[in-house]
Amino acid sequence: MTHVLIVEDREENRTLLKMLLVANGYRVTVAGDGMQALDAARRDRPDVIVSDVQMPNMDGFTLCRHWMQDAALRAIPFIFYSGTYVRADDQKLAFALGAVRYLIKPVETAVFLEELRQVLKHWAGRDAPELAAPLDDATSHALHGQALARKLEDKMAQLEAVNRQLRASEEKYRRIYENLQDVYVEARLDGTILEMSPKVATLSKGQYKSEDLVGTSVDALYADAPYGDAIQEAIRQRGQAIDVKSVFRNRDGSLVPCSVSAAIVRGVDGELKTAATWRDITGRSKTDREPVDDETQFRSLLEQWFTGIVVIQDQRLAYCNPRAAEILGYASAAELIDKDPSSISAARDVAAAAEALGRMLEKEEGPVSCAFVAARQDGSIIELELQGIRGTYLGQSAILGVIQSIAWK
Repeated sequence: MTHVLIVEDREENRTLLKMLLVANGYRVTVAGDGMQALDAARRDRPDVIVSDVQMPNMDGFTLCRHWMQDAALRAIPFIFYSGTYVRADDQKLAFALGAVRYLIKPVETAVFLEELRQVLKHWAGRDAPELAAPLDDATSHALHGQALARKLEDKMAQLEAVNRQLRASEEKYRRIYENLQDVYVEARLDGTILEMSPKVATLSKGQYKSEDLVGTSVDALYADAPYGDAIQEAIRQRGQAIDVKSVFRNRDGSLVPCSVSAAIVRGVDGELKTAATWRDITGRSKTDREPVDDETQFRSLLEQWFTGIVVIQDQRLAYCNPRAAEILGYASAAELIDKDPSSISAARDVAAAAEALGRMLEKEEGPVSCAFVAARQDGSIIELELQGIRGTYLGQSAILGVIQSIAWK
């Protein structure tokens, strides 16, 4: 059985070439570099050697020179099979060193096998011919150095071409990114904003720049938590959220109806992130935007109302308008969200306030009114009147209430 020695540093290439040759009736030995190849050939003499050029420890050109200097090996035909050294000067060096073929990858399977058969047929039982002008060591080293320099030159040219393509791609991406009409937001799974496109300045009418929001929580972009919850639920159920209605809360409290599309993606660092786009849908057709506009207009009315308005749901404050925050001495309504209503009552009135809330939850119809003493944020107390009614908020049972101050204490 004809014995072929394959010399190739890349394991996948060795394996594929070995499978091809074994399938065609050859016995195969493999080596990962020139030093291994010399050891393998001296232990078990092959009928032909097929070698790559670029390899660690000892490359193919050096291997070929040592091969031809070994009296026991030089009669074995040497075939180069390379995809990296492809210049005509590289082939000239290979033939000057004593190679009988120089095949450039990739070669079709049928062509490769035919070349191998022709070499074996021609050299079967024959000694390799004497080289017309054998290379001395100094000339061989010089030509080898030139080949390495050519390879480095080619590699540098390839890298420069790749870098030019990368720079062009980055510039193209940057132009698209900066001129994208939608706001692009990238956040960690915990909600921390990692990146936001400059278009947020347009969406917020100049109230935000991208650098103002990077590092903050994406939750701050939503007018209310349920909007963010709806997007997360869509991602959990379908793998992505597409055109989910939301409302963007501006720095001054004004609201912008938006459409949000989002998905979980894996970044180049392997970390899972949320990538989303926010689109201002204020300009959509009336039929399409009517539900959002109605909600926005209603919320705007609530936030400008002269009495305090609160929504109590699951024993927490789910909504407060600015007037309610002002009455209770808070700088913004956001500071009151998620607080237990009983924590606002002065110590002596906690039980009375809790009892009043209980009556409102039990009562099916008609408002319930009660007075209680509340503790403001600065520690002062104020007597309030709460008028509330049982209703629904975002589809769930809640107490809808109005608070007004009766007297300062």
